[in-house]
Amino acid sequence: MSKSLNRITAGKRERGKGKSFLPKILFLALSLCPFPFYLIFAVEYPRGFFIEDLRHNPPSPAFYNLESHHVEPFRLKQAYIDFLDVYWDRERGHVLFSAHTSRKEPFKIYMKDWPDGDEKVIYENPTGPFRFLLSPDGERLALQVMGPSSWPVLAVYDWQTQKGIGLGQGHSPDWSADGRKLLFLKIPGSLPSWLYEYSVDTDTATRLVDEPVMEAVYTDDPAQIILKSASQSKRCDVFQMWNRRTDRYQVFYLEDPGVCKKRTISQRELAAFPGHRFFFFKESIGSHDPENQSLIVTDVWGGRLQTISYEDWDPAASAVEGTTLAMSEEPIFLVSADGAGGKAEIPQARFIRAHH
Repeated sequence: MSKSLNRITAGKRERGKGKSFLPKILFLALSLCPFPFYLIFAVEYPRGFFIEDLRHNPPSPAFYNLESHHVEPFRLKQAYIDFLDVYWDRERGHVLFSAHTSRKEPFKIYMKDWPDGDEKVIYENPTGPFRFLLSPDGERLALQVMGPSSWPVLAVYDWQTQKGIGLGQGHSPDWSADGRKLLFLKIPGSLPSWLYEYSVDTDTATRLVDEPVMEAVYTDDPAQIILKSASQSKRCDVFQMWNRRTDRYQVFYLEDPGVCKKRTISQRELAAFPGHRFFFFKESIGSHDPENQSLIVTDVWGGRLQTISYEDWDPAASAVEGTTLAMSEEPIFLVSADGAGGKAEIPQARFIRAHH
């Protein structure tokens, strides 16, 4: 592991000080109950995601509730600046965010229980700012640490055991739907980038393709990967579906199969919705002008669900839950993956960004 990843700290776990037994009457009642004990006390956490609320000065992170369609305050016990990522782990009721308390302090990742738990440090790195991606099972962080090198250093960190493994220089980490594998593009010193996969079970990383790869994400089946290789980019700059079982490639989405012979086309910035059953990417045909880029939303088989114009998605788009896409800013608009149901609007809001 590189020196930049050696300094890892984690918040102390607090053990409850209450009695470890139930009163006999309650125990008897629970024993006779036909339902599992954990179902009685199950908590249903709200659907939603984090935005930057522009009604405050300075703007502050807030929670947009997708059930009530209201912006709710994000209550913190101390003040933070330069939020980089805020992640809602709905299944486990945890909020994770990266920020620091002052510009002299290093960035840290904090975790708090929803809605009013204390913030606990689970990771910090004095080397520089970093981005993180929580695994779907909530157990690990894929880290991109910005240090003195031209490219970030990638690592996987288990926040419970406080152990991590460095993966070298690279970018674009993507967890498999079960959280047991991590896809990433590794840069061994300088470009081009190569497609690697880290396995939680073996704690090792393996190169998958014997040629440079420019972009890649998992589908809901980790044996099928959507990617763009360097050779494919030269032939026709579009994504392919790679079936690892048969080692076969086919074009993922192309509305007009003959377009590559007629006009220039470019597909880029591929991203998956949570669950990896829906995807979106930017596509331009006939021109590389940014304002010519449409946002294409597809299903896992490459079937087009909708095309969103530049004017509607600019300057950003992000999948915030399994079938919900957030896009644009001030206001943010919400649409379903298939475009049904129209658009919902979040006024005076934008995606979270650091303020320096």
